[in-house]
Amino acid sequence: MKHTTLLFLFSITAFFTRAQNVTTLPPGKYETRLKAAQNKWEKGDIILLDDSRYKLSSGGETGEYKLSVAAQRIFFTSGPLKSAFTKLSLVNNKPLIVLPLDENRSLGLKAEVWASKE
Repeated sequence: MKHTTLLFLFSITAFFTRAQNVTTLPPGKYETRLKAAQNKWEKGDIILLDDSRYKLSSGGETGEYKLSVAAQRIFFTSGPLKSAFTKLSLVNNKPLIVLPLDENRSLGLKAEVWASKE
């Protein structure tokens, strides 16, 4: 009986946890803001061109990225955000790209950056 109850609770938890995950990132502009001040990020908005290419609105350089649904992260493999650490989240059922401050200080970030689909 204990195993059945435990399995049931685990299944319910897994269902609700999975429902909160980002499964796709539609192409388009993701407006960036500094979390603390709600000001625009000086590097511009993140524009996802398709399933593997992106650019920042402040420059013309494009780069490549890979979406990991399992890790809930984007891996920027080239371009202006190469090696940036990101997390994915859902806010009001819309994907949110987060560049945390602690993990990105070496890239010159001065505050956490949030990018949400317009």
